[in-house]
Amino acid sequence: MRPMPRATLSAAAVLMATVAGKVVLHAHMRPAPPALDSGNARQELPDGPGKAELSKLCSGCHDLMFTVSTRETEEGWTRIVNDMRSKGADGTEAEFAKVIAYLTANMGKPGPDTADRLR
Repeated sequence: MRPMPRATLSAAAVLMATVAGKVVLHAHMRPAPPALDSGNARQELPDGPGKAELSKLCSGCHDLMFTVSTRETEEGWTRIVNDMRSKGADGTEAEFAKVIAYLTANMGKPGPDTADRLR
């Protein structure tokens, strides 16, 4: 049996030290807080017509907390929903209409026509 070359022994020692260091580091680290999943976000969404459709059509690809923090006009939500449809969101016309209405009612911002009516 031939002795191991010095370079191989050095590489093995470095590898073992690295693994041991990571084990020690991870043992002293705090666990990360649990991620907010779509089920929790669904509970935080306001109740109303279209909530179930929003969850069904959007939560497969999106964290719904982003939706809760976004504000758009009806035109903006329509543009965003149509963009998602072009990327493969699957639903009926009626479901998408409910989603747009829900988002506009609950996560909308006044458009120019709304500001005119308030004057």
